[in-house]
Amino acid sequence: MEPRQWMTTIVLTDDLVVEILSRLPLKSFCRFKCVSTSWLAFSSDLHYRQKLPRTPVGLLYQKREHGTAIHLAGLPSSDRDIDSTLSFMQCYERPLELKHCSNGLLLCYHGGMPSKGISDAIVCNPATQEWMSLPDTEPGPAVCYASYKLCFDPLWSQYFYVFKFESSPSGGFDTEVTVFFSEYSTWSNCLWETSDIFFGDSLFVNGVLYVEHLWRHYLLALDAPDTCTQQLNHRTIQLPGFPYGPERFYCFDGRLWQSSGVLCYAQQELDGCMIRIWSLEGYDRWVVKHRLNMNNVFGRDIMLRTNNEGLWYFDYEILAFDLERELVILADTIADNKIISYSISTGKVCQILNIPSFVNLYRSLLYVPYYGKFPACVLQAAQDKC
Repeated sequence: MEPRQWMTTIVLTDDLVVEILSRLPLKSFCRFKCVSTSWLAFSSDLHYRQKLPRTPVGLLYQKREHGTAIHLAGLPSSDRDIDSTLSFMQCYERPLELKHCSNGLLLCYHGGMPSKGISDAIVCNPATQEWMSLPDTEPGPAVCYASYKLCFDPLWSQYFYVFKFESSPSGGFDTEVTVFFSEYSTWSNCLWETSDIFFGDSLFVNGVLYVEHLWRHYLLALDAPDTCTQQLNHRTIQLPGFPYGPERFYCFDGRLWQSSGVLCYAQQELDGCMIRIWSLEGYDRWVVKHRLNMNNVFGRDIMLRTNNEGLWYFDYEILAFDLERELVILADTIADNKIISYSISTGKVCQILNIPSFVNLYRSLLYVPYYGKFPACVLQAAQDKC
């Protein structure tokens, strides 16, 4: 048999094909799904989808000034072909404020008062330029604070959730949680109340929403419910490291992320010279994965300073991290708010962005593009609104 004829008879196993495809950029793979029905099937099979690339391309941020656009600070060698300004949403005349991001989907609010018949909460996908507005919840008692948490994981479901945390001033500080289901474009009637204030950093991993307490050192874990559920399954998890707000400390710098479907947490040690990164093993056991020296990164020995009130604080912040790409994103707060990426494996430091002090960088919002389409029922709700 001729060598060329022999090569044409080789049949690669599915596992080997997926291993090859997983080395492609996500955008390239999504384009190549049209090559064959088998390649298309890989993208919808949960077992194989977990092996396909899901890497961040940048950090989303927005200036504090009213009316400014959302921006994407690209990481080294990342895809820049993303419309983070959301110009495709032309039926909204007022600017949008970035609030949350989950696996390629963005949650935004309107600046100012909402237009008649249009909700002030919107979920969109900059990679595919699709979006939908969330219906308003039913009027209820006076609310002193509300926080929305967007939950989307394409490896877990094609639909997304939005958890709404509302705190009312009556009888103390009670928090009520309701859930929006994109599959049915409706808010659930499942209510859950707590006296704790869970408005901190959050992450959705494998069907579980993890939310940090506003000032205490633990997480709330809420299982994604179905529409028939009246009670939300929940538990609390103690975070590793030191608790927020030790005496004379003014540090709130812990960050959540996930690696290969496992929840991770990063925090400075007490002197700020080292960063530890843990992964959650099982339900409540944290294991140290990395201990990183920051003296070499910033070129100085002292990382702890005091403000005018005599409170200690770190002179840099952990904005985000990605263990699969082995990157940590840091803000040097004493060097003109310089944003840098640090490679865990090579020690290389790259400057991403210089921002003036008036810029509000939405921390921990690493942007991972999602090129899948919204289900038809989700888009119909958006068309009815615009």
